[in-house]
Amino acid sequence: MTSTPSSTARTRGTGAVIVAQLLLRTASAAGALALGSYFVELSRQGASVGPLLLGILSGVSFLAELVLAPVAGSASDRRGRRVFLVAAPLLAAVGILLTPGASLIATAPSIALVVVIVGTSRLLDGAGAAISAPTTLGLLADASDGDPRRRGRVTSLYELSSSGGIALGAVAGPLLYGALGLWTFVALAAVYVVAALLVLAFLRPATVSRTPPSRASLPDRLRVLVQPRLLAFLPAWIAVNAILGTWVTSQITFVLAGDVRADGQLFPGAFRGDEAGLSLVLGVYVLFFSLCIVAWAFFIGRLPTVPVLFVTVSGALIASVGLMLANRGAPWFVAVPLVMVGVFLEAGFTPAALTHLSDISAEFRDDRGLIMGAYSVVVGAGYLLGNVLGGVFAEWLLFDGLALLTIGLAIVALVSITAMALVESRHRRVAA
Repeated sequence: MTSTPSSTARTRGTGAVIVAQLLLRTASAAGALALGSYFVELSRQGASVGPLLLGILSGVSFLAELVLAPVAGSASDRRGRRVFLVAAPLLAAVGILLTPGASLIATAPSIALVVVIVGTSRLLDGAGAAISAPTTLGLLADASDGDPRRRGRVTSLYELSSSGGIALGAVAGPLLYGALGLWTFVALAAVYVVAALLVLAFLRPATVSRTPPSRASLPDRLRVLVQPRLLAFLPAWIAVNAILGTWVTSQITFVLAGDVRADGQLFPGAFRGDEAGLSLVLGVYVLFFSLCIVAWAFFIGRLPTVPVLFVTVSGALIASVGLMLANRGAPWFVAVPLVMVGVFLEAGFTPAALTHLSDISAEFRDDRGLIMGAYSVVVGAGYLLGNVLGGVFAEWLLFDGLALLTIGLAIVALVSITAMALVESRHRRVAA
């Protein structure tokens, strides 16, 4: 069976959007880790910066994403998705260019100057993410309507591009900062611009909006967001993203490459002055996570969603125990298998969650971007929570504090998934 020109164009557009997502995640992750290295440098110059301030400023980005994502998703439902997919990386590029502004203004910048400039840059970065994520997910859901297998593929590819981008960014961020210094942020801005040009070149305007603009009122749109199935799901997803916000952001760079050490802990300060070693460890960790997502693609859609979510969240508990043992000097043949099993399990959470969210959105096609905005809301809320709490727990117990926080968040997620199972059971009975 030969493909039609419209289906070929749609496939190219979908592929371009997924590659653009890979570039966006790469630049964002590299920027977050480079920000951690930048704060280490500021600290050595005498600036009064620490893990808590870094966590708060990093969280500003996710606060912007939390607030703006539903608005951007709803607007993309009515105005077409292409313009938003082009604008998002350009906005993020402006934000990341502002990041080193304090050091360009003063040799030893004051803490107030750092807060204002870095805070503004993180706001713009978060605004770009708020526009990009719900618009991309809305486009992919549009392209996979009526085809569960295609939905599973594009959902897994989306998450793979996200985690793969994080892996590349984890490797690139510290290495780039070690090689380029403040010019790192200029290089990452160029990556954002390439992502915008890619969408502009390959995503045709005719392929982005499959439904006519809706005249639904604001209360009607809000009712879409407060439906029981969605509300029951959000706490668990926020908790899981808080776990990611604890580990895959600036905080971990500051702990591992900073100057603070702790008795009995091996990891804090272990990579001080060793950007290449830190990049290698973070890159291997997230690359393994990405390969686990590929493996989960063979199971997502074939297994019931709620049990899959429960099992995958349990993986965070297992991985945290393994990391704490390794940090305390346990034999590698004890700690490493625990970490690997835990990471494999937790890698299945987001693909399963996105598939579940796409299924919910199928009942509200005119407001699909609005519902997909819930993804950015939970990412923003979770990463904001993870960054701030991560700063508090890192101040308290450094690496062990991050692991203990992860265990607590995983327990919250497991309780939420149990409540979600009751709501889903009730929904199936009503549908029957």
